[in-house]
Amino acid sequence: MTTSDIELAPDGRIVDFLDDVPLADTPHERVRQRVLRTLHAEHGHPKAAMRRDVALAAGSRRTTRADIVVYCSPPARPDGDEGEIELVVECAAPGVAGDHDRLVAAILAASAGGGLWTDGDGDVRAFRRVGERVEPAPGLPRRGEGWDAVGRRRHDQLERPRDVRGLLRRCHNRLHGRGIDGDEDDLAMDMVRLLLAKAQDEMGAGPLREFACTPEEYGSAAGRRAVAGRVQRLFRAFADANPGVFGEHERIGVSPAAITEVVAVLAPYALTTRIEDADEWDVVGSAYEQYTASRLKRQRGQFFTNRLLVELMVRVLDPDAGDTVLDPAGGSGGFLTGVLRHVRRKASAGGGGPTAATARGLDDLSERLFLVEAGPRLVKIAKAAMLLSGNDHAGMTRGDGLGPYDALDDRVRERCGRGAPTLILTNPPFAGQNEGLVTDPAILRGYAVADLLDGAPPEMLFFERCLDWLAPGGRLGIVMPKSFLDTATYRRARELLFRDAQLLAVLNCHRNTFQPDTGVRTCVVFLRKLEAREEPPADHDIFMAISRKIGRDSEGRPILRIDPDGETTDEIDHDLDDILADWQRAAAGGLQSSGYRFVVRRADLDAALNINPQRYLPHLNESLREVAEMDGRDGWAVTSLSQIEHGVAIFKGPRLRTEPLIVERPDDAAAPEPYYTPSAVLQDRHESVKWLDLARAGAGARRRFEKVRVQAGDLLVTRSGSIGRVAYVTSRLHGAIVSDDAIRVRIADEDLRAYVFAYLQSAHAQAQLRRNEYGAVQQHLEPHHVGDLLVPIPDDRRRVQAAIAAAKEHFASKEEAEAASARMAGAIAQAIRGDEPAALAA
Repeated sequence: MTTSDIELAPDGRIVDFLDDVPLADTPHERVRQRVLRTLHAEHGHPKAAMRRDVALAAGSRRTTRADIVVYCSPPARPDGDEGEIELVVECAAPGVAGDHDRLVAAILAASAGGGLWTDGDGDVRAFRRVGERVEPAPGLPRRGEGWDAVGRRRHDQLERPRDVRGLLRRCHNRLHGRGIDGDEDDLAMDMVRLLLAKAQDEMGAGPLREFACTPEEYGSAAGRRAVAGRVQRLFRAFADANPGVFGEHERIGVSPAAITEVVAVLAPYALTTRIEDADEWDVVGSAYEQYTASRLKRQRGQFFTNRLLVELMVRVLDPDAGDTVLDPAGGSGGFLTGVLRHVRRKASAGGGGPTAATARGLDDLSERLFLVEAGPRLVKIAKAAMLLSGNDHAGMTRGDGLGPYDALDDRVRERCGRGAPTLILTNPPFAGQNEGLVTDPAILRGYAVADLLDGAPPEMLFFERCLDWLAPGGRLGIVMPKSFLDTATYRRARELLFRDAQLLAVLNCHRNTFQPDTGVRTCVVFLRKLEAREEPPADHDIFMAISRKIGRDSEGRPILRIDPDGETTDEIDHDLDDILADWQRAAAGGLQSSGYRFVVRRADLDAALNINPQRYLPHLNESLREVAEMDGRDGWAVTSLSQIEHGVAIFKGPRLRTEPLIVERPDDAAAPEPYYTPSAVLQDRHESVKWLDLARAGAGARRRFEKVRVQAGDLLVTRSGSIGRVAYVTSRLHGAIVSDDAIRVRIADEDLRAYVFAYLQSAHAQAQLRRNEYGAVQQHLEPHHVGDLLVPIPDDRRRVQAAIAAAKEHFASKEEAEAASARMAGAIAQAIRGDEPAALAA
């Protein structure tokens, strides 16, 4: 689970999953709320049968508390019937040691069947009651199951996992929890072997599973040896059926206890991909990239391609079952898996569905999928990923993608040799601290781009190799460093591109696309190789795009879309689908250029063959161009405001119907609440407000009013009339109701908030806001316009410290002015009442 599973109220507090009441936002409460959602979604417990923070009698004079109690039936909850408790849960904040004794006391006090302990950071431990003892268990039963069902579910009872990253993190924690501190590469490969054993079990024909662990087995050394023995046999069955992948004597290396821990985590889930799963990534392939393969590849300065970017690249080039597809720097096979997924989707969309014909078509395609990878362990992973996707692995080979063609594997030479691939998709290793330049003269002699160079970036050599390897008329999609587009270093490669190919499209990737693994700025280049006697076209359209949202922060945590009412959705907040749609429009000749997606003519490129989209941004005024061109400047990057920080919220709130609730200004301070317009906040006209009697509103209306309450520190941007004016919400207005005519910008980091406040009032930001306004009579802005605002971000905040300090000074003076205004009003009221001032009374 992720932070995004938690619902936050407008004031920043957590909305309780069970009762919709606001709770303090603490690390412990976040863990508890995620557990409640998991118990409901994955284990089937109704919300009406769960309670938070329950006191339990632990003897005649003692009590203990449980973070969560699950009752056997909803009627037992209101009465707190301790004789009807099914489970108890103890939570700890991440990094905080758990109090297992308290959990044991709660289980025994409640006479519960068992319980759960978790720190919310991947460590989840189940326990069951056996008489008057509490013993560790491999997992929890689902609603309506007994503890005997754990480890005994049939194949058709397994569920698809919701959080692959979380599953693999739990496996990793269990391995290290068993004292497994060996080489990370070895552990990664053992995780691969364990996943393959799981897949072998799922592919079995019988109803019973061997990749499973009963509570009785989990609780004894002999039982754990029995579990490990079954899993080792499953892995050997897979290995023996695929002798080209694993060695004859290869085994899972970790201990029986460690194997059992991983089985306990993975056993309830179905991991293998079926043909009918056209719209799912293969779970094991995703697991490879997120855990195993990334650990193996990072040491070589290579980083796996963001799955959203893979999806875009595949869909732009639109492979079908007749293509011969190659990745010459293949890693774990992510691009080839993406091609399989795309072709499956096309087959299903064409009415084929998961039929035998579809299966045969995919089998034919699998004969034309090829990968070359230098790392032997990564080749194993790629082969296994293809097998688990239901396809042959024969095209997954070890080799040097930059070496001589005749040194490649026989199958690759025969079926995917020079001039054979109709489609190449790849993300080659870049030059960097770990990899460096290619300096071997024997290699450099074979490349035109390396002529007269003592060393060449490997990605530039891969670009030439891909272009040479392609069949005439073939298509290439390749990830490159952004500097490929416009620097002198890569000029030779660009000349080669325009000599031998037609440039189809260029995409500037968002700076977080490969975070947190690397901060290298990247782009994607799409091209078509010219036919044998085809002359380079003198002029043609080149689609260009700049991605401003990739749905993840610099730590790799997901950023989800926030709807106009401020509600967090389940959708990743990225713009690659929009870029794809505009690419398709451009290919059909019907693109209406926007600020960040447009068409450039080949004849309009300069003599240096600069193909950086930033240079050709259309219809932008000079101030906006200056901001866009800061992206990539030394020490600077540019991002959209919505991606500036994990958890940033930009919303307007729901439209309110205030007329039936308006009353005259009250004399009693405890009377109805003030309702502020943006002008009242901006102009400090706090007397110019409406007064609302919320007691007249229904429950639904009151919830909508709660969503438009502002918090101290919020930045408000006017969205109608005089758009783009910015206000800071002071402590005096904390919790106040402000109309949805003000877009809220909520940023937790105080320095970043101050910088954004200063930037929003700059000419550069105001120019962008004015470009996005719409409306025939009155101008308007929407939250996504503010969220899409380009903001320059320095690598070192000291570059903008003066602006931050000035904004904070502004905030402090505004707070003092508000306090002085309140004192002034109080003093006048005191004088009118006839109260003697303290100094006079003395």
